[in-house]
Amino acid sequence: MGKAEQNKKRKHDALMATAFDLFSSKGMTNTTISDIAEKANVGKGTFYSYFKDKNDIRNHIIARSSAKIFLKAKEYVDSCPMEGRSVEEDIILMCDNIIDQLCEDKRTLSFISKNLSWGVFRNVLTNEEDTEGVNFPAVFKESFETSPVKYKDPLIMIYMIIELVNGSCYSSILYDEPLPIDKLKPYLFDSIRAIIERQEIKQ
Repeated sequence: MGKAEQNKKRKHDALMATAFDLFSSKGMTNTTISDIAEKANVGKGTFYSYFKDKNDIRNHIIARSSAKIFLKAKEYVDSCPMEGRSVEEDIILMCDNIIDQLCEDKRTLSFISKNLSWGVFRNVLTNEEDTEGVNFPAVFKESFETSPVKYKDPLIMIYMIIELVNGSCYSSILYDEPLPIDKLKPYLFDSIRAIIERQEIKQ
């Protein structure tokens, strides 16, 4: 990577990190593009050379944060014994690891929970460009194509599971409500299994 590319990456990363800090501390509504550019030590025009608006940079932050979490979870699942494992077991293992990561990074949990939407989710899962080294569509396509069990709509199924984990874990991790996360997990995983089972195409 040449100096020009390094400089562009540095500015891009500075804008992303600054926006995340300001959105997390002040809220998106109370943060202006000028605030982000000033704190990142770049001109306001530089912001617009990378992002269209605040929504755009928010979506990029969610995509990058999700990719990092997902990559770690995938590495964990790949390190587990493979023999006889089903898609259902892979999803449960991945969700368990993702929950553990969010327990360690409550600020990211709060940000994603407040800002995740169907549009952002769909863009991440259907974007064939790698995000932090994770090609989301390819990973899910491979998992479902090699599974002996077929599902009606894998994309919708994964979205429902992510929304369930996202919504259930927020209060449980941050406030121990309605239960601490370790006690909530069995209920959560039972619900995930029920979602998966309902989506199975019966032979």
